Amino acid sequence: MKPKHYIIVGFCLFVLVAALTNPGTEKHKEEVKLKMNVFLEKEIDKENTTSNDEMSKAGGILGDALAQSMVNILVDNIVSSSNYIVFSTTNVTIEGKNKTIGFGILGNVFLSSKIDEAIKQ
Repeated sequence: MKPKHYIIVGFCLFVLVAALTNPGTEKHKEEVKLKMNVFLEKEIDKENTTSNDEMSKAGGILGDALAQSMVNILVDNIVSSSNYIVFSTTNVTIEGKNKTIGFGILGNVFLSSKIDEAIKQ
């Protein structure tokens, strides 16, 4: 076989593997939920470190549980993905506008750094 044939076979194998391991919508939603929950935990921990009484800590735990359930509902409603066979994109629909915030390839989802800015707002 000529080197040219090896390149073509390698490319075809890569496309096949990428298509078979392309993450679905649920994987995209899970990554966004994870990112948002980590941010919320950091914010709640900041509040909990300033208060020392037991009622404040219990309220923080209850607030954390409530926030996580709200994040799950919010993400399920606004996050979607577009499948392009060998890769996919993570999309968010806010106020009727669709924005791409990440992409998935080879079983992984990579979110943009812009999501950090949006979460902080």
